[in-house]
Amino acid sequence: MTSFLAWFANARLPAAMVVSYIPDWIVTCLCTFIWLFLGIATPHYQYFSVTDKSISYPYVKPEDQTVTVPMLFFIATVVPAVIVVLYSLCLRRNLHDLHVGLLGLLLTISLTLMFTNGLKNVLGRPRPNLLARCEPRHPKDGGPLADPPQGLSSIDICSQPSIGVLNEGFRSFPSGHTSLSFAGMTYLSLYLAGKLHVLDNQGHSFKSFIVMFPFLAAGMVGASRVADYWHHPTDVFAGAFVGLVTAIFSYHQYYPVLYSVHSGRPFDPRKAPSPVLPIVDEEFHRRRLHAGEGHDYAMSPTASNTNFSDSSQEALVRVENGRN
Repeated sequence: MTSFLAWFANARLPAAMVVSYIPDWIVTCLCTFIWLFLGIATPHYQYFSVTDKSISYPYVKPEDQTVTVPMLFFIATVVPAVIVVLYSLCLRRNLHDLHVGLLGLLLTISLTLMFTNGLKNVLGRPRPNLLARCEPRHPKDGGPLADPPQGLSSIDICSQPSIGVLNEGFRSFPSGHTSLSFAGMTYLSLYLAGKLHVLDNQGHSFKSFIVMFPFLAAGMVGASRVADYWHHPTDVFAGAFVGLVTAIFSYHQYYPVLYSVHSGRPFDPRKAPSPVLPIVDEEFHRRRLHAGEGHDYAMSPTASNTNFSDSSQEALVRVENGRN
């Protein structure tokens, strides 16, 4: 404990590296708030039939759901974030690993919200409990509920006083609970798999259980959405796909593939913000890396501005001059 406190008191991130990642944090945080706002925007209202049994299930209030919204964000964000912090600080003692681990998790959640809430509002698919939310008006003559002749019903038939409850009835596809849980848990699974070197051709069974357990947790969240009559099974499958894709993409922005011998450590930090458009070809990028930007920095817990040596800078200048 004493050695950890001593390391933590002296640990520093180079100023150049901090500055280079500021745009990433700003853009990712800003986009996250934008995608969250989409979750309360007015969705597209699809036409529906009052005799459709697939949307005639009872309405379970949000506070009575198996997995409530606070529980969802705890599973999808807090749990993986805490494990990243504990592993990178207590075991690895690597501030860069901590930094990109959390940034990758935030990117995962942001991209997942973008796809999920965007698709929800554009498609406007009715939930299984839509009719219970809608509370359709019965005909004035007291007859049974029926659609217009040769047509379908619209929200005009609904008597639901709460527009929020009604709007949520048209956000079924894809499942947000499922996409977020699979995003956070898949990212956590990849993070653990890289640290444990699961694909090292050694075949340790305990590693498999550790890595696959997050998927079980995400699957249980998805199953609860069908059990609570908030989603159709296809919504859950689509949400799982969105979460998986965004997590895999985001993780590999900062970490190598799992079969790499360096799967347990992140890519080297960059020194300056990357350009919006690629202006360096692959060959030049390879030569630039060989000019002095190795993996040593990512493994150093006490890296400072001295890591960016003058000799490396001079080598980069020579490479660039030679290319020109």
